Amino acid sequence: MKELGWDPTVEQIRDGEGFQYKFTIGDEVFTTRESHLPSTGGVPDSGRPSTCFPIKLGNIARKDTGIPRRVHTRTIFHDVGVALNNITSLADILSCLSGALQALRYMHKAGWVHRDFSVGNAIWFGGMGKLSDFEYAKKIDSNTSHDVRTGTMRFMAVEAESEIYLFLTRHARRLDDRSSLRMNFLHDIESIWWVFTWILFYHTDTNTANADHSFDAHAQLKEYYLAFPGTVGRTSRRDFFLDAGQLQTKLENILSKTCFNVWSPIIPDFADALQDSYQKAEANFPLLALDDALLDDIHTKAAAYLDDAQRRASGIELCPLSNLLKQKRPRPGDETSLPPNNQGKKARNA
Repeated sequence: MKELGWDPTVEQIRDGEGFQYKFTIGDEVFTTRESHLPSTGGVPDSGRPSTCFPIKLGNIARKDTGIPRRVHTRTIFHDVGVALNNITSLADILSCLSGALQALRYMHKAGWVHRDFSVGNAIWFGGMGKLSDFEYAKKIDSNTSHDVRTGTMRFMAVEAESEIYLFLTRHARRLDDRSSLRMNFLHDIESIWWVFTWILFYHTDTNTANADHSFDAHAQLKEYYLAFPGTVGRTSRRDFFLDAGQLQTKLENILSKTCFNVWSPIIPDFADALQDSYQKAEANFPLLALDDALLDDIHTKAAAYLDDAQRRASGIELCPLSNLLKQKRPRPGDETSLPPNNQGKKARNA
């Protein structure tokens, strides 16, 4: 940091029963006001507006996941951005996601994997998406026998969750080392898909939220919990990713027309492209064909899907389903509006 002209001082101060840290850099002061949530990936807590499922958004039981705890670190950036999950403009969300995807491409080209892509570590700053939170990043090592389950549950690749290869040939499924999973760039790209899909299922557009009284937010939220249960081993999550036909039907049945026109058929097509790539990579297991051609192909396709969605997303503002369900249902003719578009759009604290 001193190379950047910064000479920070750090002071531990008591905050109730706990502690927080105060960083002083020149004339600026930063404090660690928010608790560290190592497994939620920045997913906001909805307060569980629906009682259909016992899992709260943002809460993951450690005993259920088996995901190792991170070492608590604080990294101070000169730039102050907004995490993807705090952006309300759909076009900006997709642009942010595209920028983070480009950053992943640089990592993958260098032989590294991120292993924890989520809505909390794609940062929107100055009209550009940036990637952060590299605690779990590692160089791809063919000599490593097995990777432990790593990442944020809701955005974790299904193979990473299962800790086994799932797209093997029939013969390879009989091999003893099927469970020797090592995370690769396809798993990072699948996390992009899960974030892409989370945006869709966790929100609706504000026009629908304000005016469409036939929109069933509870039905969409129920599908959200099936796709993002927050615990390991739920078959509904794997089925959601693997069955593109059923996914397309769900999109048609539960989404607002505005959202459906943006996402269909991009979400199912993106999932199919990932599954095709997994099958190519694992065709000659235990050898994995993770070459530059496959890397370039899946990155190019993923970028194209995001660009296609972004072209359709102009002018669309999103509203979390939890906000919508907390509001009193208006009667026909009543004038209601959501909070200002910039509400909840706060800068990410250092």
